[in-house]
Amino acid sequence: MSLGVHFALSAADCKKLRGLDDPAARQELISEDLEEKYLASDRWSFQLDKAWDALHRSLTDGQLLYATGPFPLAYAVLGGEPLDVGEDYTARLLTPEQVAEVATALATVTEPWLRKRYFALDAKQYGSPVTQEDFAYVWSSFQGLPAFFARAAEAKRAVLFSVDC
Repeated sequence: MSLGVHFALSAADCKKLRGLDDPAARQELISEDLEEKYLASDRWSFQLDKAWDALHRSLTDGQLLYATGPFPLAYAVLGGEPLDVGEDYTARLLTPEQVAEVATALATVTEPWLRKRYFALDAKQYGSPVTQEDFAYVWSSFQGLPAFFARAAEAKRAVLFSVDC
């Protein structure tokens, strides 16, 4: 399983990313430039590690599909504009307006609510056992995501989610 990361992009970096037409160039910008730049500080980046899959499923309708389930929670991980970055890589971009709505929704997520959603997952579809240990990892990985989205919303930044598949 690959590692998922959110980046709260500056307007200049967002424009640069959207301005690229070539998927390979876009992927290179993300993996070579943006990752290095934004991972240097956790103010504008948030790493979900491998928990991104279970978290997306738990915040949506249980499926690993783009923007499934009700907006805005469905946009927290795999929602937003798809960016063509070639095969074996996923990148989704939320506008500052979408970021604000996701931030508001994430602030309402409680541990009991997420626990109920996680334990309702179909283990076969998820591809892993649905266990207390895995939930503890997902909940731990979720901690900080609402604050990250709130910072990004306050700064009116777009948010990029990327994961190499």
